[in-house]
Amino acid sequence: MKAVVRTGIMGWTISFKQDHPAPPVTSSGDDLLRPNEVLLRVKSAAINPVDYKLPRMIGGTVVGLDVSGIVEKVGKDVTSFEEGDHVFGRAIDGKGTPSGSLAEWAVANMEEVAKKPNFLQFDEAAALPTAYLTGINSLRDAGKVREGSSVLVIGASGGCGLAGVQLAKAMGAARVVGICSGKNFDFVRTHGGIEELVDYTDDAAVRKFVEENAGKFDCIYDTATGSGKGEDYVSTAVPTLLKKETGEYVQINGKPSDWLRKFAGMEKEHRALVLTKSKAKSDLELVATLLEATKARPYLNVKNFDETGVKDAFEQLKERRTKGKMVFNIE
Repeated sequence: MKAVVRTGIMGWTISFKQDHPAPPVTSSGDDLLRPNEVLLRVKSAAINPVDYKLPRMIGGTVVGLDVSGIVEKVGKDVTSFEEGDHVFGRAIDGKGTPSGSLAEWAVANMEEVAKKPNFLQFDEAAALPTAYLTGINSLRDAGKVREGSSVLVIGASGGCGLAGVQLAKAMGAARVVGICSGKNFDFVRTHGGIEELVDYTDDAAVRKFVEENAGKFDCIYDTATGSGKGEDYVSTAVPTLLKKETGEYVQINGKPSDWLRKFAGMEKEHRALVLTKSKAKSDLELVATLLEATKARPYLNVKNFDETGVKDAFEQLKERRTKGKMVFNIE
């Protein structure tokens, strides 16, 4: 089958293959499908920065998490899906390890996928899992965003940033402000539905914004700092934007020291580094409900599923200057 795989001694190199072995279950029967798994014929798959940051021993041989497709087979314990169902979610197998979505076939734990709503196309559904699940976990859980909250989204034009803007609005936030490059203002207004934006390249505008908004935000959702391209919005000024004692700063990237503090249980109060929760079926359903209610959609950058398309997509992703989500139409 066609697939994008990790090659080399440690599996850091990403390669497109025409003849990668398909999951054995496609030719050997249900006995090789775990009881809690579904086999998918992949229609679309999306990529995220984590896909090129993980070695093979952690990320698996086939690259990718985000997937949408059609159920071809179900494990013996699966009751919520049947053959022919259209689903979307994450390609994480029954043991909880990544199985890979950038391929013609994928295996997923039944708790990592949900039925695709009719209002979403396959490529739109494939763009949702990582970015929007991360957004839900960051805003609702770590950021404590509720109806009436004020939210600042840093990196608002990226895949996770735009998802954060859309979700914050859908969750009833009274004020949502985005920080991004001025050249992307129209993009965020059109696809995020917000008007209040700050150009991080304009020092005077940033200073004025900080001065006028001290202590006004319930949540800062930072999708850019620590992403690997040198962005660092966490200056001494940013925390002053949070409400004293109750404001929450939430980030999805971090320096090694940030991750060490997280795993050691030593994160600072009102500051969180978020990992997306496992077994995400219910949150996938919530994301779909929120998007349907607000008529919001992910913005797609669709690439051909071939060697050239894959190379181009990952080069753009590594530059961290993409707008929206990189998606491949597999079939």
